[in-house]
Amino acid sequence: MINIDSVFEHLKESTAMVIESMAGQKPVAGKIMPSAKNTLVGYVSGNVGITGEMKISITVSFSEQALTKIYKSVFPDESEDVTIFQMGDLVGEITNMINGNMRRYLAEEEMKFDSSIPTVVVGSQQIYHPQGTIAKVIPFDLGGDFIYLEVGIKAF
Repeated sequence: MINIDSVFEHLKESTAMVIESMAGQKPVAGKIMPSAKNTLVGYVSGNVGITGEMKISITVSFSEQALTKIYKSVFPDESEDVTIFQMGDLVGEITNMINGNMRRYLAEEEMKFDSSIPTVVVGSQQIYHPQGTIAKVIPFDLGGDFIYLEVGIKAF
């Protein structure tokens, strides 16, 4: 059985790596802390689930300022009239890359799993984890703007 704390650490490192490789900006990860209900508020969020020998839910949520910084770094020639849906596409891609890194990590640990297709939520959301789920939030600072990664893990 895989160590659950190592999953949180892997996702923390993976999220920073994805943002840095896509946007050339390194978010600074904060301390991994227990999730408090109803605290994850973002401009756009990406969600994905992984099931198998354990269940993992991953939500990456961006403030408007952080997402705008990332978008302008990835697409420097885009006009100023970028829509929230274009930003949502970028969030979907970031979520998919984080998910891909997690799936590769689980495969290296010889775990069997299935993964959902990432979905994107525009606007704030409330995340509830089923009873028995270990849920944690990892904050990232991107030059004073925020990204939050909320992860729920239910081991069997």
